[in-house]
Amino acid sequence: LIASRPTVIAATIHSVATSVVAVGILIAYYNNQDSSSPWLYEGTNLLHIWQRVGLPISLSYFVTDSYFYCLPRKDMIIFVHHCIMCFCHYPVGHESGAILAGAGNVEWVTWLSIVGYTSEVSTAMMNYRWYLINTLEDNWIGFGIVNGIVVASWAGRVMMFTYLLFMEIFPRMHLYVEQQQMFTYAVMVFGHAGIGLLSLHWCIVMCQGGLKSLFVFKKKQRPKVLNPQQGFSFADEVGGKSNNEDTSGTERKTPHGPLKIIEEDAQAYKDGTIFSEGQTQTPQSKKLK
Repeated sequence: LIASRPTVIAATIHSVATSVVAVGILIAYYNNQDSSSPWLYEGTNLLHIWQRVGLPISLSYFVTDSYFYCLPRKDMIIFVHHCIMCFCHYPVGHESGAILAGAGNVEWVTWLSIVGYTSEVSTAMMNYRWYLINTLEDNWIGFGIVNGIVVASWAGRVMMFTYLLFMEIFPRMHLYVEQQQMFTYAVMVFGHAGIGLLSLHWCIVMCQGGLKSLFVFKKKQRPKVLNPQQGFSFADEVGGKSNNEDTSGTERKTPHGPLKIIEEDAQAYKDGTIFSEGQTQTPQSKKLK
């Protein structure tokens, strides 16, 4: 099972580690009694913890996952996600970069980065959901609980990124105009809007089958992964098509057009069968390459 997705353990560790660091920093920040220096908690600079611990862990993982998973498996959706995350958060890791990224406000842009990373907790739950889909034989109440948590986390991501855009980023546009940093501002808007829209899309995909499919496990065909170089794609994990055939054994018609391809990949991702051999790409998507 792990051979079909060689970076799943690293992805889970990354998700848990960055979420714990981000949440821990925010708890310390908001519980700090020293209002004059809220980012200095018991002699520890919380900003430096994120810049020197949290972000390096995450950015190194994104680069490694791109090299060992995204590019070999041609999972461009996750590769684009990794690129957006690196491009948007990398400047925060250095004081001078944070000054430009925050239009002069290092503390605010670092806070923005930390808050955004709390959404990584959903990845750990998605990985556990994938494990259940590929190992359960019968329905289990825990499967429905995990699915409910995953959907709630996706919905939470949508609300969080919407709040950050409209309440934090948009009101500061004039500062970026004054600093002549409109490219930086555009990257920030694009990054938060893009991740927010992707989160909304996955949330809708997971819920479109109704409550029964969401909370009741139904075992699907699990083809063996014969080639370790095949077998996983993020979109298939959410969507969940186990193969390219229907229950009658006849081959399904291949959808036409990019939107149909994205819809099929998303459905396969929901069902958690992206790790099956040959499911990395749909036949139609192969034709487009």
